Amino acid sequence: MGLFGKKDKDEFRDDVTDSSEEREIELREEELRAEKRRVEAGEVRLRKEVVEEQKTLNVPVTREEVVVEKHSVEGRRPADGSIGDDEEIRIPVMEEEVRVEKTPVVREEVSLRKRQVQDTEKISETVKREEAWVDRTEDAQVRSGMSDWGGPERRSRATSNYGGPERRVATL
Repeated sequence: MGLFGKKDKDEFRDDVTDSSEEREIELREEELRAEKRRVEAGEVRLRKEVVEEQKTLNVPVTREEVVVEKHSVEGRRPADGSIGDDEEIRIPVMEEEVRVEKTPVVREEVSLRKRQVQDTEKISETVKREEAWVDRTEDAQVRSGMSDWGGPERRSRATSNYGGPERRVATL
């Protein structure tokens, strides 16, 4: 062990000649998983409000009229009473008077109820994944028995430089 608990350069070497030794590295990726929970999305309130409007009704009414007619009398007959006696005739005249009465009646009923509606909500999120890179130096030989090794997330390169962003990010 070297300084700060790190392995010395020589400790990384494997002097194993057994060709059956196999080492693996896990490639991980993030998956999107949607979870749902019920939350209050708002509120609907049903209330009444008094609104005034002017309404007009045409109501047929009946009234009495007094008709004054003057006509000649045939022949002369004697009069009842003497001249100058105060005489008067009164005839009550009737008419229909319209009286407005307001009576509340049920015009409509309005109700509220809830129902379930199924929608689809599209969500997008950036996910990460790890990609495998095989870097070899000098004359190191690498063979793959896998036919699908050449996919966009698997890279192979012969270089003596292991650094740089191209080692970590694959462009699709």
